[in-house]
Parts: sequence; C-alpha cells; structure tokens
Amino acid sequence: MGGRETIKSTEHFSFTVSNLDKTLHFFCELLGLTATPIAEVSNEQIQKVVKMPGASLRISIVQTPDNKKIELIEYAKPKGKKIDLKTSNPGVAHIAFAVDDIERMYEDLVKKGVEFNSPPVWVVSNEGKGKWGVCYLKGPDNITLEFVQVVE
Repeated sequence: MGGRETIKSTEHFSFTVSNLDKTLHFFCELLGLTATPIAEVSNEQIQKVVKMPGASLRISIVQTPDNKKIELIEYAKPKGKKIDLKTSNPGVAHIAFAVDDIERMYEDLVKKGVEFNSPPVWVVSNEGKGKWGVCYLKGPDNITLEFVQVVE
C-alpha cells in the first residue's frame, strides 16, 4: 500500500425513482438510451449497503453512448417520500447530456410532452471563442436533466 489511495474513475450515477418502468420508458423510448433488464434485489448485503433492514429494490442500469452508467433504483420496500428537487436545494443533483442538435431535441421532446424550464439558451464564452446551447428538462419524479450543445 504505502501511497495515498485515489479515486480511479466514475463507476455510475444513481437516481431513486418511484416507478422504474415509467422511468425506463423515459430514458429508453424518449431519450434513446439502452438499459439492462430489471433486477429485483432483497438480501442481507444490499440491506446493509443501504442501511435499511428489510429493504427490497428494483434496479436497472441505463447506458449512455459513451458508456456512462445511470443506475435507477425503485424501493419496493420501504417506499420513499417525495422531496423538493428544486435545483437550488442542497444535495439536489442533475446529469448533463451532450447533444448534437439541441434545438431539434427540444422540439421533438416538447411534442412528446416532456417539460422543459425554457427553450435552449445560447451562451457565448467569456473569451468569445465558442458558444453552447443549454436547457434543463424534467424527467420522471421531477429529476432535472440538462442538454448541452457545444459549438466551437
């Protein structure tokens, strides 16, 4: 050992959701990502990890085109409670996805009923050497997601 232990990479991101099937439909059918089959987990090991005796979880991993993983967990037991996911609240997280055509993504998803905070907003860098389009959208359970398109 001897040296300082370090983090090697990001393994996955995770969101707890109230309805895994509905959330998988959103990520796979609307956003075009892929997912693993749903695993139902209720054992001593997972109960120890989540520090909840008797916990029962449904889990699926969504895969992005660049091989990042988003773990989606539905607690069958104990059921969770809704919390305020306003982006200014401490501890609230979001994931930003790089996209090729933010305007088209926005238009297509609005037609499918997806809620956005605003249409894409174009921001010019302080150095004036590039710009990027940015918009926030709401996923299931009001999870905030972000689309970003960088233009050099």
